Amino acid sequence: MNLAAPEAAKYTLNICSNCFHDETPVNCERFLDGGGMNLFLRCLRQLTLYYRMSLIRDMLKNFKQIFTDKPELLRNMMGLLGNVAEVKELRPRLMQDKYLLVFSELLDSESDGIEVSYNAAGILAHILSDGPESWEKASIQAVSRDEVLMRMRRAIDRWALITKRNINYRSFEPILRLLSCEHTPEALHWAVWALANLTQVYRDRDYHTYHAPTGMPLACIYVRDGSTSTSILILPLIHHSLCQRLTFCGTSE
Repeated sequence: MNLAAPEAAKYTLNICSNCFHDETPVNCERFLDGGGMNLFLRCLRQLTLYYRMSLIRDMLKNFKQIFTDKPELLRNMMGLLGNVAEVKELRPRLMQDKYLLVFSELLDSESDGIEVSYNAAGILAHILSDGPESWEKASIQAVSRDEVLMRMRRAIDRWALITKRNINYRSFEPILRLLSCEHTPEALHWAVWALANLTQVYRDRDYHTYHAPTGMPLACIYVRDGSTSTSILILPLIHHSLCQRLTFCGTSE
């Protein structure tokens, strides 16, 4: 693939996104085994060069602005990596300085509305859900865990809950798993925000098509018992809208 051609990269990533997700962990592993993360970083570098040489922008102050003219490309790249991050067994392979630095920087991105920032936060939420010990074990030096948590809080607080987004969830289960992440409220916050946004903005969707065998009681408990941060508690949609709209396999109210 000619990495200097954004269109080729976009279509390739679209294909990959349909093949790599938490329900097919073997494909996610193949992506990593085949050098997918290095390809991701090369895309970032090549696209920086492409836009500079094409003079699409007068000046690029930092790489978070690179994709202003092709926002769907970065969105697709981050969405694919989000699918990989949902696979617990593969997350240690994402625990490298060069990857975590990029993900944390993209939390501040305004490319494609909140899409890139949202996807970066989702990737990090899954990584952070493995606990502080996984960060320490990986000996991350480029960015501290506390800094990433701070950036996540700042990013999530910036998003408007009624923002319309590019939705393509096969299952709620990866998000719902984060609702039990007591040691990292930021990961829980992202999950709560994601579900609240989905049920608030897309009220006409048929949520019966999504399968999530467990999780809803946890969301209700967290909102009711005061064990979470103030930011999470201001999302009453979880208590009302989600309980009404999501149907869980094998469970009932």
